Amino acid sequence: MRHFRLRTSLTLFYAAVSTLLLATTGALFYNLLAYQLDSDLQAELSERGAALRGYLRIEGGMVSLAYDAADPEESFFIGNATHYFQIYDAVTGSLITRSEAMRALGPQYAPDEAKGLVRGPDFTHLGTDQVELLLHNDRIQTADGRSYLVQVGAPLTHRNAALRQLFNIILLLLPAGIVLAVLSGYWMSGRVLRPLEELGAAARDMTISDLHRRLPRTGNRDELDRLAEIFNEMFGRLEAAVAQMKDFTASISHELRTPLTALRGEAEVALASARSEGGYRRVLESQLEEFGKLSHLIDRMLTIARAEAGQIKLARSVVNLSNLARSLAEQMEIVAASKGITVTAELDDDVAVIGDEGWLERAILNLLDNAIKFTPAGGRVDVRVHMQDGEAMLEVLDTGIGIEAEALPHVFERFYRADPSRSKQVDGAGLGLSLVEWIVREQNGRIQVQSRAGHGSNFRILLPVPAENPGGQAGKHHGPAVSGDN
Repeated sequence: MRHFRLRTSLTLFYAAVSTLLLATTGALFYNLLAYQLDSDLQAELSERGAALRGYLRIEGGMVSLAYDAADPEESFFIGNATHYFQIYDAVTGSLITRSEAMRALGPQYAPDEAKGLVRGPDFTHLGTDQVELLLHNDRIQTADGRSYLVQVGAPLTHRNAALRQLFNIILLLLPAGIVLAVLSGYWMSGRVLRPLEELGAAARDMTISDLHRRLPRTGNRDELDRLAEIFNEMFGRLEAAVAQMKDFTASISHELRTPLTALRGEAEVALASARSEGGYRRVLESQLEEFGKLSHLIDRMLTIARAEAGQIKLARSVVNLSNLARSLAEQMEIVAASKGITVTAELDDDVAVIGDEGWLERAILNLLDNAIKFTPAGGRVDVRVHMQDGEAMLEVLDTGIGIEAEALPHVFERFYRADPSRSKQVDGAGLGLSLVEWIVREQNGRIQVQSRAGHGSNFRILLPVPAENPGGQAGKHHGPAVSGDN
């Protein structure tokens, strides 16, 4: 199947539509003129027939016209009206009389045909080699009760000539109109498509390093401007995506370089000199620890990549947030105790939310893990669950090192570390909070953070609750979930 360029297709379409429109208009004018000419001629013949009745006398099968021959108007009318004129007996169908012009034409109706015209239409056509006539069929009845068919005719010569002339004009104008339609369609389609070609050329010349550029707009606020805006919005998203990819590449390269360098260094040192079995075991244990960090980092990266690609589907069910938070706080007992940190819980009983329990558990564990990591020995981490303004709220508060004000807007970005100098003292790649933010967003919830450097942090998750939250405010559970050494 052959495919045409858009300009050619538009030109052909415009030419086809114009041709159809011209042909339809020509046919309409032709038929309107034919109808009007026929209507005028029929009206004229009807008037002649009606007027001729006053002059017509039929007695004993003899036909005569009673008019004043000295009156020029009457003589002209009678001569014009009876130029094509004939009378038939309506009962027998026999010809009574006819004008010289009708006799010269030759043919006459058979009796059955004449009787059919008595019952037939008011007008009929009679065609001969010399002329085509339109005949008006008038039925009259004389005083003696006899019926006759009176036909008054007029030639269709002028009518046919006018229609033929119009037809010739249409045949001349139609090709000219088609040529004009093709030329104008080609010009118009080129003018319409020129801005699109300019947009296409500008987009084609744009490379990955030129994504900051934007396509020009005409300023007419038309569909082309809207198209340019859509392309510019797309380029903006691409620019942001490329920037994220660059940041991701740089960040992951940095995060992978540290454990890989450590692994290589330890292996080179171990091979540089002979060691005891215990020495090699310590090197392997250290390398296993670094492998664990790498595995944890890659696992989080893959999880976030799958989440952003929409490949993770979360369940929707009723989850007892109070019991979940209490259970997770208790699970952190060993970690908190090893750092001398106290973990307390203040939980309203049976606060229920709608979400995926497994992913909510992961989000809360991430927040607790972060709080413990950045809280020095002797500090405290508090977990609170309660209702606020029709939503369930979970808070994780700590008395740790806090976050600088300029870093707060970026804490949920991938690989972002608020304090690079202190980040070396704790494990992590800056992916945990990004994952938490995605989990909360997918649960139709919100996450907020309040923090001051040196005064700890407060991470707050707000989640939707079922239509009826049983026992959301029934009571509170206070006290330490776990206690570390102070």
